[in-house]
Amino acid sequence: MIFKSKQILNGKPVWEVDTDTQTVRHRNPKTGQTERFMFHTDHIKYYLYHMEEKRPELLQEIVDKGEIYKHLDEIDIKVTDAVNRQTELLMESNRDYQAALMTGDLNKVGAIGNMLRSQVQNAVNDAMVYLWREV
Repeated sequence: MIFKSKQILNGKPVWEVDTDTQTVRHRNPKTGQTERFMFHTDHIKYYLYHMEEKRPELLQEIVDKGEIYKHLDEIDIKVTDAVNRQTELLMESNRDYQAALMTGDLNKVGAIGNMLRSQVQNAVNDAMVYLWREV
């Protein structure tokens, strides 16, 4: 679904977000040029789908204010940072990961690291993406 701002420039919305492609478009009032920003992370996809389904009026408000790119970028940074931080903590405390690291078994280090990261991503998505309240 595409959410378009009420502000128009040359017959087109100044801001719009396509929840299906995770794309934000901005028509620059000074230059008239269209800028396109794409997000490629699962948490932005989940967030946009959640907002479209559960809080479309809030998503429309964010688009209307011209804050959609900044908003999604902040979520992307915060969720990525949280996943990285929690993954590091799990890796430090996981005995199997530490043993594989000490023995130099890079295949096992990678496999365990990926599993831990996946677990963290699921937990962080539930906590930060679906329950996001900040505008």
